[in-house]
Amino acid sequence: MSERLEPLRFLRIDVTAKDGYAPPFFAGSMLRGAMGAALKHVVCINPSLRCQGCFAAKDCLFYDWFENQNAYHTYRITARLGMRRLRFSLWLYEDAIRSLPYTLSAIRFAMEKKGLGREEKRVPIERIDIGKKRIYEADEFKSLENIEPQHYLPENLPDRWRLKWHTPLRIKADNRFVRNGNGVKLDQLVRSAYRRYHEIKGIQNPKIDFYPKGEMEGNWRYLDLTRYSNRQRTHMKLGGMMGEITLKNLDKRSSFYLQMGQMLGLGKQTVFGLGDYMLTLEKE
Repeated sequence: MSERLEPLRFLRIDVTAKDGYAPPFFAGSMLRGAMGAALKHVVCINPSLRCQGCFAAKDCLFYDWFENQNAYHTYRITARLGMRRLRFSLWLYEDAIRSLPYTLSAIRFAMEKKGLGREEKRVPIERIDIGKKRIYEADEFKSLENIEPQHYLPENLPDRWRLKWHTPLRIKADNRFVRNGNGVKLDQLVRSAYRRYHEIKGIQNPKIDFYPKGEMEGNWRYLDLTRYSNRQRTHMKLGGMMGEITLKNLDKRSSFYLQMGQMLGLGKQTVFGLGDYMLTLEKE
């Protein structure tokens, strides 16, 4: 592969709640909403608490993550569907890594002070880990002095993969969200991963310069999800495609970007944790 690319820099914050709280089937939307309210509490210095016309908006982490319509989000939340105990990860990419202290403070405030969901249920945190380091336990944060970003750059580029979706893929074809497996094409997945990687690296509106090659087959199903938007005061649909698929005869660049996509999520609403998947090697 002739294309020279930089490793993806990231931190993954793994949060485990104490037993006793039953999370909703799809927790990603609830978690992002709670993080928004908590982050505003942590960072806002405007006495009016209004973002519109705020003197500090261009330097505000909350505004950048939750109010700036033109920003490409350099974070996402991932959580498995239907879990019995609340566990989730919050990923920070590239420049967003610098926001780690504010992010951790917001997580704690969201869960233990303000509470989760419309009921604002307070959920005690058992532990928070970053990589192999425990940074929160027994109601106390530990030093962040030795926390270093991880770097990811796929080097092994096999032409066969097994891909399993953990959360629904929301992707469009002909300006409509796909609702059946026949509507999902390999080039859509690769293009989405290509765009995610380059935009997180700061390149606006990247144009893919190759045509993805390979074969894709498997079992798809549509999973319908909804979320309630407090801002819009309505239920919003977040359904998408799930299943396991086999990828064969991939070109090396497609293999590279699909591996990178595991770290970033694909399709729409990745900040809620949608489009999350895992690749495993497919034997011939």
